[in-house]
Amino acid sequence: MEIRIHPLFWLVILLSIWTGHWIEILTLFVVIVIHELGHVTAAWSFGWRIRSMEILPFGGVAKMDEWGTVPNREEIVVSLAGPFHHVWMVLISVLFYQAGWWTKEWTLYFIEGNLWIAAFNLLPIYPLDGGRVLQVWLTYLLPYRNAVSVTLWWSLLAASMLVILSFLIPGSLVHIPLFSISVFLLYSNVISYRQREYQFIRFLLHRLEKGIDPKWSTVQIRHSGGATLRQIVKSWYKEKEHIVEVVDEDDKLLGVLTEEQLLKRYFSSTVVQKKPPHQRIS
Repeated sequence: MEIRIHPLFWLVILLSIWTGHWIEILTLFVVIVIHELGHVTAAWSFGWRIRSMEILPFGGVAKMDEWGTVPNREEIVVSLAGPFHHVWMVLISVLFYQAGWWTKEWTLYFIEGNLWIAAFNLLPIYPLDGGRVLQVWLTYLLPYRNAVSVTLWWSLLAASMLVILSFLIPGSLVHIPLFSISVFLLYSNVISYRQREYQFIRFLLHRLEKGIDPKWSTVQIRHSGGATLRQIVKSWYKEKEHIVEVVDEDDKLLGVLTEEQLLKRYFSSTVVQKKPPHQRIS
């Protein structure tokens, strides 16, 4: 696993030393890194590939390849593993206080920091942990591509609201920490929205390579013979097998196609045309 350090991280460290709060800042940074290691250890337990961990000015981000291509249960466990680590950190801080190793003030600071970090990460904004759980939940209600789009649109709106909120908090012109994190979230969602088609292609490729999970329920969907391959695959749910019934204008059954048949035609069309296939199925 590659570990990257963002240049601005060193600036934050220098500023914390300059202001005399380096112990507090370093403590919160360690807490956030432990939070990210919670995601990493959970992902490793499922055999996920961890591309890198990037140390940012306000914490860390573990980059993984498996999002969207693994069972929802795994995604939820990995997403919540980070916030769960704050539970045992709070319990340990209480034990240290009872043992006389930590002062009351430091214990309260440590607990408050953990609670704020956990609560913020559970906000339903992608790519925060709560946002990833939101996307998984939406895949049960909407086709996968729609679930991704709705999550990103909502996250763009929510991140924009946080940017505005950073200017409304009394005490200064702008709340720098909230503004910085909100801008990062806004930027991340803009990039993710631009890459959503790539994410959808990975989702389809994984279904073609790995096949259908026997545990999935089967749904039958009807499309007219004039429907394009792209229209059909965009209607697919994540953890369901789809049987496509092709009908004519009078709703008369013309034939039945499996996911494998449609995906092979979809990607063969993509290779030939070098663009999303729009050929019709009839």
